[in-house]
Amino acid sequence: MVSLLLSMTGALLLAAVIWVPPALGQDSGVRQVQPGLLVVAPEARGVVTLGSGRAVQLDETGLRVTNGSTLLFRTVRGGSPMSALLGTVEGRDGDRVEQISTVMSNLDIDRLSIKPGEVTWSGRLTNAEQSLPATIVVRLEGARLVVTAEAKGADAVVVHSAQELGTRGRAPGLPERLLRKRAWWVGDGPAPVTDAYSTELGVVVGVGPRGSHRGIDLRRMGHTDLHAWSSSQTLTMTSYRRTVEE
Repeated sequence: MVSLLLSMTGALLLAAVIWVPPALGQDSGVRQVQPGLLVVAPEARGVVTLGSGRAVQLDETGLRVTNGSTLLFRTVRGGSPMSALLGTVEGRDGDRVEQISTVMSNLDIDRLSIKPGEVTWSGRLTNAEQSLPATIVVRLEGARLVVTAEAKGADAVVVHSAQELGTRGRAPGLPERLLRKRAWWVGDGPAPVTDAYSTELGVVVGVGPRGSHRGIDLRRMGHTDLHAWSSSQTLTMTSYRRTVEE
């Protein structure tokens, strides 16, 4: 009997050792936000050329940024590329926690505006009771592309980007290793992070704006959800394919 009890106790301890560590700190205070529906009016769909072979496309499959035939960046397929949050961030440094009271995640795009090197999609983010005006701007700035997602009146914006193979953090904002199945705050505070992570697509992505709390969430399969506690989120990315160090 004693041997049986010791054996069972050992098995339970082993299970605890195996199971507990992945659960601890898995969300890092960054809350999961699900994308809603994406509706794009026919007159706002299509491919827009930004120059130097760079182009961007938005339709009901999502947002895609390309250099010629090479994919650089994309949002989740078939869902809203962005959500708006109402709430706040409590705590500081690594002990921050998102407190979210409202999520608006259904995006209805009805207008397209084009300038040299820049395209803007406009519409509204909604839930069952509320809505906010929203825009997605993609701009070519030299060797970098800048994607700005804004929801006027929101406390935070989440960009629902697609999870790419080989997503690797870059110091000092994120740990320098493959990022999988959990969430992190980007940096220990609100300092800007120009290069937050790289992907196997050969692109380095930075998360902004300056002065905001930012997080990255890879817990949902196929998603790299990027949080910024500001009414607008700015993603900067290399606009060419490069060799990503392993």
